[in-house]
Amino acid sequence: MTWEIVVGLITLVGAVISIATPLLKLNTSITKLNCSIDTLNSGMESSNRRISEHGRQIDKLDHRVTILETYHDGRERE
Repeated sequence: MTWEIVVGLITLVGAVISIATPLLKLNTSITKLNCSIDTLNSGMESSNRRISEHGRQIDKLDHRVTILETYHDGRERE
């Protein structure tokens, strides 16, 4: 082998390593971000369930207050 071939192979290997290293780091970062997003989504689902339940409770309370106000207004008029 001549020196030119050896230098060419070393350059080619160096180029592959210099391209592969950032790609592997990027892949790792993307995987971590996907895990974080999945965790946030599951937390949001839990929060949405709780908010919906509180909304139903507020609607029931509003209905009860309306009934009481209607009953109270009717008794005052008599």
